[in-house]
Amino acid sequence: MAAAAATSGGHGSRAVGGRIHRLEVENFKSYKGTQTIGPFYDFTAIIGPNGAGKSNLMDAISFVLGVRSAHLRGAQLKDLIYALDDRDKEERGRRASVRLVYNLPGTGAELQFTRAITGAGGSEYRIDGRVVTWDDYNAKLRSLGILVKARNFLVFQGDVESIASKNPKELTALLEQIAASDELKREYDDLETQKSTAEEKSALVYQEKRTIVMERKQKKAQKEEAEKHLRLQQDLKLLKTDHLLWQLYTIEKDMEKIEAELEEERGSLQQAREENQSSENELAAKKKEQSAFLKKITMCEKNMAKKKLDIDKKQPELLKLKEQISRLKSKIKSCNKEIDKKKDDNKKHLEEMKRLQSALADVTSAIEELNEQGQDKGVKLQLADHQVQEYHRIKEDAGMRTAKLRDEKEVLDKELNADIEAKKNLEENMQQLRSRVDEISSQESELQTKLNKILQSIPKHEEELTHLREEHNKIAKERQSSGSKYQTLKQRVDEIDTQLRELKADKNESERDAKFSETAKSLKRLFPGVHGRMTELCRPSQKKYNLAVTVAMGKFMDAVVVEDESTGKECIKYLKEQRLPPQTFIPLQSVRVKPIIERLRTLGGSAQLIFDVIQFDRALEKAVLYAVGNTLVCDKLDEAKTLSWSGERYKVVTVDGILLTKSGTMTGGVSGGMEARSNKWEDSRIESLKKKKNQLESEMAELGSPRELQRKELAVSEKITGLEKKLHYSNVEQKNLKEKLKKLSSEKRNIEKEIDHLEPGKDELENCLAKNERELKKREKKINEIVDKIYKDFSTSVGVKNIREYEEKQLKDAQALQERKLSLSNQLSKLKYQLQYEQKRDMHAPIAKLKDTIDSLEKELKSLQERESSAKAATEQISNQMEELKAEAEDWKLKLDECETAIDELKKQNDSVAAALAKLDRQLKLKEGQLVQLRSRQREIHEKCDLEQLKLPTVNDPMDTGSSSQELVLDYSQLSETYLQDMRLSERDKLEAEFNKKIGTLVAEIERTAPNLKALDQYEVLQTKEKEVSEKFEAARKEEREVADKYNTVKQRRYELFMEAFDHISKGIDKIYKQLTKSHTHPLGGTAYLNLENEDEPFLHGIKYTAMPPTKRFRDMEQLSGGEKTVAALALLFAIHSFRPSPFFILDEVDAALDNLNVAKVAGFIRSKSCARAGEEQDGDGGCGFQSIVISLKDSFYDKAEALVGVYRDSERSCSRTLTFDLTKYKEA
Repeated sequence: MAAAAATSGGHGSRAVGGRIHRLEVENFKSYKGTQTIGPFYDFTAIIGPNGAGKSNLMDAISFVLGVRSAHLRGAQLKDLIYALDDRDKEERGRRASVRLVYNLPGTGAELQFTRAITGAGGSEYRIDGRVVTWDDYNAKLRSLGILVKARNFLVFQGDVESIASKNPKELTALLEQIAASDELKREYDDLETQKSTAEEKSALVYQEKRTIVMERKQKKAQKEEAEKHLRLQQDLKLLKTDHLLWQLYTIEKDMEKIEAELEEERGSLQQAREENQSSENELAAKKKEQSAFLKKITMCEKNMAKKKLDIDKKQPELLKLKEQISRLKSKIKSCNKEIDKKKDDNKKHLEEMKRLQSALADVTSAIEELNEQGQDKGVKLQLADHQVQEYHRIKEDAGMRTAKLRDEKEVLDKELNADIEAKKNLEENMQQLRSRVDEISSQESELQTKLNKILQSIPKHEEELTHLREEHNKIAKERQSSGSKYQTLKQRVDEIDTQLRELKADKNESERDAKFSETAKSLKRLFPGVHGRMTELCRPSQKKYNLAVTVAMGKFMDAVVVEDESTGKECIKYLKEQRLPPQTFIPLQSVRVKPIIERLRTLGGSAQLIFDVIQFDRALEKAVLYAVGNTLVCDKLDEAKTLSWSGERYKVVTVDGILLTKSGTMTGGVSGGMEARSNKWEDSRIESLKKKKNQLESEMAELGSPRELQRKELAVSEKITGLEKKLHYSNVEQKNLKEKLKKLSSEKRNIEKEIDHLEPGKDELENCLAKNERELKKREKKINEIVDKIYKDFSTSVGVKNIREYEEKQLKDAQALQERKLSLSNQLSKLKYQLQYEQKRDMHAPIAKLKDTIDSLEKELKSLQERESSAKAATEQISNQMEELKAEAEDWKLKLDECETAIDELKKQNDSVAAALAKLDRQLKLKEGQLVQLRSRQREIHEKCDLEQLKLPTVNDPMDTGSSSQELVLDYSQLSETYLQDMRLSERDKLEAEFNKKIGTLVAEIERTAPNLKALDQYEVLQTKEKEVSEKFEAARKEEREVADKYNTVKQRRYELFMEAFDHISKGIDKIYKQLTKSHTHPLGGTAYLNLENEDEPFLHGIKYTAMPPTKRFRDMEQLSGGEKTVAALALLFAIHSFRPSPFFILDEVDAALDNLNVAKVAGFIRSKSCARAGEEQDGDGGCGFQSIVISLKDSFYDKAEALVGVYRDSERSCSRTLTFDLTKYKEA
C-alpha cells in the first residue's frame, strides 16, 4: 500500500524523465558472449528480419526488469541461457546475465540494474554491482515508476490483441493491477470472511438467547398447568363412576331380557331340527330314484351304442355292395352298347361286301367291253395295196427287229403297274395305322383325364380323412376329459354348496349394509382411484380374531380406501349429488399414520399386534395401520388388563371384543352390536364362493352333455368309414386306368414301329418306280429309233414325216381306250384287295364273346343284389331297434328330469330349512355368547373400579368388608331419571357416546396438560442462564461492529484507489483515441469511453470498454475489425500508461494488424510522446513524455524513430548481433 501511495501521486507529469541508455547482455538466449546494445534514444526502433532475435532483445529488457521466465517464452530460467545444441545445454556451470544502464533524470547519472542466471538455475539481482534481494530490486524499480507486476512499461507481441479481446471482468483485474488496489484484495477478502463469521456468531448467540427466553416462558406455563391437571383428574373420577354405574344397570336389564329370549328360541330350534331331518330323508329317497333312472338311461345308451356299432360294421359292406352293383350295371350297359355297335359294324360289313362284289362285276364287264372295242377298232391305214403290203412287210420286219425290246418293255410295264399297285396298298395300310394311332391317343387323353381327376381327389380325400381322424381323436379325448372334468366340477359345486350352508350364506343383509355395499361398488366402477371397502380389502387371518378386529377398527370397518385426497373429494361430491348416506374415506397418499412399535411384537404370551393378524395387500398397509394403529390383541381378559393398565399403557382388545384403552376405560358387551358386525368379515368370502359357484356352473354348461360328444364322435366315425371306402375304390380305379394306359401305350408303340418299318418299303417302291419308268423310256426310245429307220423310205413315199406321226393321228382313240383300260385294271385290283380283306374279317366272334361276358356279369349282379337286400334288411332291423331304445331312453330322461326338478326343489327347501336351523342355532349361540359377555363385562367393570379405586354406591352396610364385590347390591338411585329409563339400542349408543366424549374430552385435556412439578426450580435456573447469554450476545455484537468497521475502511481504500485509476484513464482515453483516429478527412476522430457495471463495488464487477471509429455507429468490441480493435487497445494501453507512467515504454510489433494509415498515426503519436522536443512540456490531452523502444517491420513506422537498432543473425558465430544507427542528423528541417 505504501509503494502504491508513493507512486500514485506522480501521474500526469514528466517527473520520471529517465531513460535506458544501453543494454549489456551475456549469453542470453540467441546473444552469445558479451554484447553491448545501444545507445537507446527517446524513440528507438528495433528492426531486423524474422528470426534474427528482435523479440529476444525485448525479452532481455524484460528479464533484467524482473519479468518472470514464464512470460519470456521459457519454462525455466536455464532455457534462457544461450545454447547452440543439446551438448551446450548439458554443460554445467552455464551462466547468463543482462545489465541495463539507466540515466537518471536531471543529473544524467547512470544507474545499473543487473540480473544474472546462476549455475544452479536461480536469479541474482544487483544494483550498481551490489547484490540485493528481489524486494529491494523491485522497490528501486517502483521508485522509478517501473511496476513489474503490472508491466506498465512493456507490451509483448500479442498483448494488444489480448487487451482487445478482454471481457469486462478481465479489464477490471487489469485496472486493479495498475491502481495497486489488488494489493488490498487479500485483506478485503479476509475481513469479509471475518465479518460474515462475526455475523453468524452474533446470530447464533441471539438464537440461543431467544430459545432460553421461550423455554422460560414455557416453564412458567407448565407451573400453571399443574394445578389444572389435579382439578381435571377429580372431575374425570366422578364422571367415570357415573358411567360405570349406568353400564352395570344396563347390563343387568339386558341379562334378564336375554335369558327370557333364550328359552323361547331353544323350542324353535328343536322344531326346526325335526323339519330338517324330514326334508333330508325325502331328498335321499329322490336321489336314490334319480340313480335308478340314470342307470336305465346309461343301459339304453350302451345298447344304442352297440346297435350303432353294428350298423357301422354293416355300413361298409352295404357301400361295397352298392359300388360293386353299380360297377356291374355299368359294365353290362357298356357291353350291350358294344354288342349293338358290333352288330351295326357286321351289317355295314355285309353291305360293304355286296357293294364291292357289285363294283367288281361292273369293272370286269367294263374291261371286257373295252377289249372288244379294241379288237373292232384295229389300225387300218388307208393306203394302196402295194403300200399296204409294203407297210405290213416293213411292220413285220420292224416287229422282228424290235421283238426283244418290246418284250422287255412289256415286262417293265407289268413291273411298273405292279409297283404302283403295291405303293397304293402300302399307303392305304399306313393311313389305317395312323388313324389307329390317333384313336389310341384320343383314348389315352380320356383315360389320362380320368386318372388326373382321381389323382387330384385322392390327396383331398386323404387330407379330409386325416382331418376327420384328428377331429375324432380330439372329440374322443375331449369326451374323456370333459367327462372327468364334468364330474370334478360337479363335486366342487357340491363342496361350495356345503361351505355356503356352513357360512350361513342365505342370511339376509340389512338394508343399510346393502346400500353401503352397492354405493362402494358404484364408486369403484366410476372412479379409478377407489380400492373398495375395508371389509372387502382385508380380513382376519383366523376366525377367532373376527370380533377383535371389528372392535379395533371401530368406525373404520366400513371406510372406503381411495388412492389420494382428490379421489376422496370426488366421491364425496358424488354422494351428495346422488343423496346417498355419508361414508368415511381413507386416502392412501395423504393419510398420516404412526409407525409400528416393533417391541410390541415381542411382548410374549398370546399378545399380538392387531395389524399382524389381518391379511391384506401390502399396497393398502397405510390404510390398515391407520384403522387399527398399534392396538394389541390377546386371548384372556386378565392378560389384557396386565398389558393395558400395568407399567406402560397400551390399547388392548380381547378375542371376545372387550376393548381396554390407555386412559383406563374398558368397553364390551352387546350394546354396540359388535358380534353382528363381526360377521361382515365372512361377506367377502361368501360373495367369493357364490361367484366361484356361478363360474363352475358356467364351465359345466360350456362343457355340455357327454352324450352330445358321443353322438358327434359316431357321426365323425361314419364319415371316416365312407372316406376310407372312397379312397379304396379310387386306388383300384387308378390302378385299372394305369394298366389300360400302359396297354394303349404299348399298342401305340407297336403301331409306330410298324409305320417306321413300312416307311423304308415305301421309299424303296418309289425308287423302283422311278427306275422302271427310266428304263421304260429308254426301251421306247430305242424302239422308236429302229422303227423310224425302217419306215424312213416308206414314210417318205406316203408323205409323212414318220410312221408314228400317222399312227398317232389315226390311233388317238386307241390310246384313250388303252388309258381307260388301264384305269379300270387298277380299280379292279383295288376292289379285289378290299373284297379279300373284308372276306377275311370275322364279325361274329366278338359279338358272341360279349354276350358271354354279359351273361356272367348278370349272374354276378343278381348275387350281389341278393346280398344287398339281405344287408339292408338287417340294417333296417337294427335301426328299428335303435329307435325303440331311443324312445325308451327319452322316456327315462323325462322321468329323470322330473326327478331332478323334484330334487332341486327339495334341495332348495332343505337349504331353506338348514339355513333357518343355522340361523336359529347362530342366534341361540349369539345370545348365549352375549349373556357370557354381559357377565364378563359386569365382572370387568367391578375389577376396573377396584383397579382405578372408584367406589360404587351400594345398599349394603359400607363397613361390611367381609362380602365380595359380586354380592354387593348397587344403589342406582344417585343416577339421573333419564339414565334409569328403558332405552333403545340407538339411544344407548348415543348416551355411551356422550359419556365417552366427555371422558375423552377430559382425558385429552389431562393428556394435553402434561404437568411438570419441577417447573419452579427449572424456571429459576433458566433466568440465570438468560442473563449469561445476554452478556455473551452483547460481546458478539461488539466484535461484529469492530470487524465491520475494519472491513468498511479497507473497502473504502480499495474503492478510492480503483476509482482514482478509473477516473484518470476514463478521462484520458477518449482524447488519446481521438488523437489516434483523427485525420484530414475526419478531424474530430472517433470516440472511446469506459463504463462501470457496478459503481458501488466496481472492483468486484466488470468494466465495459466502448470504441466508435469515425463515421461508424456504436458497436461491441467483438464486432470491430482487427485494425480497429488494435487502435482501441493501443488507446487503452496509452491511457493506462499515463496513470502509472514508466520512464520508458517497450512495444513489440504492436502495428502488426494496422494498415499504413493507422501505422503512421500510431507512429506519430509515439513520436509526439517520445522525442526530446516533447519532453519539455505537458501534453494538453493529459499524456506525458516517455522513452519509446519499438519493434517493428514496417518502414512507415520506424522511419519516424530517432535511432534504429538493427538485429541480424551472425551465421559464423551462430548468434544474434546488433547495429545502432542514429537518425537525428537526418531530421527534417
